[in-house]
Amino acid sequence: MIQVGTNLDITDNSGARVVKCVKVLDKTKQSNGYPGTVCVVSVKTLVRKQKSKVKKGHLYKAVVCETKKMGGRADGSQMSCSRNTAVLLSPQQTPLGSRIQGITPYELRMKKHTKLLSLSLANV
Repeated sequence: MIQVGTNLDITDNSGARVVKCVKVLDKTKQSNGYPGTVCVVSVKTLVRKQKSKVKKGHLYKAVVCETKKMGGRADGSQMSCSRNTAVLLSPQQTPLGSRIQGITPYELRMKKHTKLLSLSLANV
C-alpha cells in the first residue's frame, strides 16, 4: 500500500535510486497505491556511476511494481515483497529505462503496461 510520502526504490536503469510519492493518481481505492497503479514521484537520490536520464528533485510518473503490504488477487492468492518498488515513466507512458531488474506483477498486464512486462527479467 503506497501513500503520499512513501519512499520507493527504482528497479530500472533510468539513473534514479530512491523516489518519494507525491500523489497517487488512481483514486478507486481510497488514494492508496497498489501494484499497477500510477503515481507522481519526486527523485530523491541518484546512482552516481552512470549518466542519468533523470534529475534530482524533478517530478515524474511511476508505476508501482512491488509493495510490502500483502495484497489479494482475484483468484484468491496473496503476494507481498520485501520492499516498495516502482518503474519511472516518460510523458508518453513508456518506461525511461531500458531494463527492469525487479519483479513485475501480473497486475501490470491488466492495467495495459505490457511494455514493462517485455523489459523485465522476472514476471510473477
